[in-house]
Amino acid sequence: MTAFWISSGLLTLAVLAVLCWPLLRRHGGAGASRKAINTAIYRDQLAELERDLASGALSQADYGSARDELERRVLEDVAADAATAAPASPRRLPRTALALAVTLPLAAALLYVVLGTPAALDPAAREGQQASAAEIEKMVDTLAAKLEKDPGNLEGWAMLGRSYIVTGRFADAARAFDKAGPAMEASSELMLQVAELSAELNEGRVEGRGQELLQRVLKAEPQNPQALVLAGTDAFFRSNFADAVRHWETVLAMLPPDSPDARNLAAGIEKARSQLGADKASAKPKAGAEAPTGKAVSGRVELAPALKAKASPDDVVFIFARAAEGPRMPLAVVRTRVADLPRDFTLDDSMALSPDLKLSSAGSLRIEARVSKSGDAAARPGDLRGESGPVQPGARKLGIVIDKVVE
Repeated sequence: MTAFWISSGLLTLAVLAVLCWPLLRRHGGAGASRKAINTAIYRDQLAELERDLASGALSQADYGSARDELERRVLEDVAADAATAAPASPRRLPRTALALAVTLPLAAALLYVVLGTPAALDPAAREGQQASAAEIEKMVDTLAAKLEKDPGNLEGWAMLGRSYIVTGRFADAARAFDKAGPAMEASSELMLQVAELSAELNEGRVEGRGQELLQRVLKAEPQNPQALVLAGTDAFFRSNFADAVRHWETVLAMLPPDSPDARNLAAGIEKARSQLGADKASAKPKAGAEAPTGKAVSGRVELAPALKAKASPDDVVFIFARAAEGPRMPLAVVRTRVADLPRDFTLDDSMALSPDLKLSSAGSLRIEARVSKSGDAAARPGDLRGESGPVQPGARKLGIVIDKVVE
């Protein structure tokens, strides 16, 4: 900051020197120089007349007439100089220079305050411009506290939800959007925010209210690019690859061909098509080859009546198979909602999370169903669960009751 002010001061002094020097230098020498030049000219002309008279080139009468004319011109020039000479004003120019010396630095400082960024010179101010995550969280929490005292402020809850999304607090954002209620239906943009948040919380799938609002937007605006992308993503993660391709291709036709968005979307479409082709191939196994469902496990999952009050319809339900002995990583997973229970399920090798760990390769299996209150795949206290005993790959008609609370 000190270097900035020193540099600014030196530049200002340099400008003042350039402006004030012509105002402070003496201007009285111009008239004297003109008078001296005229005198030298008349002296040369008189010397020339005398040489002409001496050489006989000029008669005495002509010499006298020319000399009188020359003297007359000298007297006229002297009189003209005296009449046109400007009165001296030795104090006016220094006053102008003094005024510049005072006003120029002040004007520069004022312009910097108005048009510049004075705060940038203060290290503390520069640090303050980079608000920390803790400060942002504090502002968001302050807004949340105000809304708790004014729960009817629906627009405020909508704003809080968007703030939570920015800070990555998606579960809190979902609760804020729920409290915003009808305010989130004021525009398609707000409705799609609810749908996007649902996809964020449900690993790409749009569930519950988010799905309802997404469908409303698609019905009212069938060419809405954001809604189509989201619908395609939802279809992809539901393994409905044909719908994913259909939605995404509609958006792709709206984009500039060489844009980054178009390239990314084209890659997604290609991936969905490859999955679609794999599904068709698996539906028609070659002769002599065992179908993926040859060792599939199937059954029915339901929620115990005593625990229904502890679950909400939109809570996520994971149904998965694990090796009874060995790694705890799931070998196959199905995802659904509490609202869909009781539900029949089938687990097979096509649902494997890793090509090296397949359901059919396990000696025995445990089939578990879990209601996730957070939407996370990892178990948390408060989740609800139920499981079967060890079964063999290929087991059918299993019955699993979710009847325990995770401690």
